[in-house]
Amino acid sequence: MSEFMENKISEEALSEVTGGVGQAEVKVKPITPIWVRVTASSLNCRYTPNGEIAKIYERGHKLKVDGITADGEWYRLLIYDPKGGTCYAYISKKYTEKI
Repeated sequence: MSEFMENKISEEALSEVTGGVGQAEVKVKPITPIWVRVTASSLNCRYTPNGEIAKIYERGHKLKVDGITADGEWYRLLIYDPKGGTCYAYISKKYTEKI
């Protein structure tokens, strides 16, 4: 049986896992919630920055964000997940404006 199957992977190796939803650690700085408006013709809302698309918002859509990634490129927001329930997702900051 492999080390993976026996759960003998080191914490260091686990922290390097990337990929699908919930697998990559996203460093987010909480911010006082603000409202932003989509300025692009459409904006992909993703489960992780540059990850799988969860939803698409059209120009003018208003969204409430409560965090920003450590690199300052992505806003975090709470969405109703199309797969069921709610979850955090991310939108690119450069395609929005504060309102």
